[in-house]
Amino acid sequence: MFNNSATIARCLGSILGQDGVDFEVIVVDDDSSDGGAAIAQQMLRPGDRLIRNNPRLGLNGNHNECLKLARGKCIQFVHGDDWLLPGALQTLAKYFDDPAVGLAFAPREVDSDDPQWTKWNKDLHTGFRRLAEYNSGADLVSQIASRGVHRNWIGEPSCVMFRRQLAFDAGRCRSDIHQLVDLDLWLRLMLRSSVCFHPRELSVHSYTANTASARIVGARRDWLDRLRILTWLTVDPASPESVRSRARIWWKVIRLRSMLECAVLGPSRWARVKYLAAAVTHESEAARQFMVNEVPASPVAASIRRSSPKIGDSRAAGFSRADHGGSLSY
Repeated sequence: MFNNSATIARCLGSILGQDGVDFEVIVVDDDSSDGGAAIAQQMLRPGDRLIRNNPRLGLNGNHNECLKLARGKCIQFVHGDDWLLPGALQTLAKYFDDPAVGLAFAPREVDSDDPQWTKWNKDLHTGFRRLAEYNSGADLVSQIASRGVHRNWIGEPSCVMFRRQLAFDAGRCRSDIHQLVDLDLWLRLMLRSSVCFHPRELSVHSYTANTASARIVGARRDWLDRLRILTWLTVDPASPESVRSRARIWWKVIRLRSMLECAVLGPSRWARVKYLAAAVTHESEAARQFMVNEVPASPVAASIRRSSPKIGDSRAAGFSRADHGGSLSY
């Protein structure tokens, strides 16, 4: 939660009214300057928690703090300006009776003052060519990679539930992804599990020109997001070759497009173009460091390569190694 005093009562009320499943609520306030934390404190049940960050951690850091504090086996981030519809938790929670399922999601309603944004983002899941109730996570990732990860077909955090331990196994939220941080995490979770889809809307996503997402896009802070996600897909040990090959092709396309956009639109035109010219080296090394520091060893891969494969090398098969919300868990 960050400065959500106008909406946090609606958000928490929608969560506390859920039934059919036991859950805890953790409100992680990211050093807000309004009265939202006081409102939340009055609404929470005994055993629920309000945590206040000091200093502020930012969106990605706040999500990781939620992961660290949660005690349940599954997590659903609910941002302070979004809300759940009746039966949301019970509907998604049942899918995790299957130990192979690592992520479950559903469509969401949209509450926005921007008709064009609503038209473009209303039914995200229709981007998939193949989507059933139970899905291979790797197949869904392959479909997203075939379009260059240009959109988040899963949805925002408030409409997704996932296994907490799987998020740690996949490296949690990255600090160097700005706008597509949720899609980046979903892809890493999906590569490691089966994915379930429920066709009925279970939440409402609020979007205005003042949201954090809108500000990030407006400032073009997300200029490297797609390139970094594609880089990771080429080296993630859980990526099948179908995902890696698509990611390598699109990586070259997105780098060229980004160079043209930066040269024309800026900001910092030539500094960004210069960075992109050497992005093969920079981004491969950054992905290797993320692997070393954040993704724990697993039976899939047991040791770390000390040299990074180049993005453009068709032989690159991966490293050999195995608005801010609160969270609720059950």
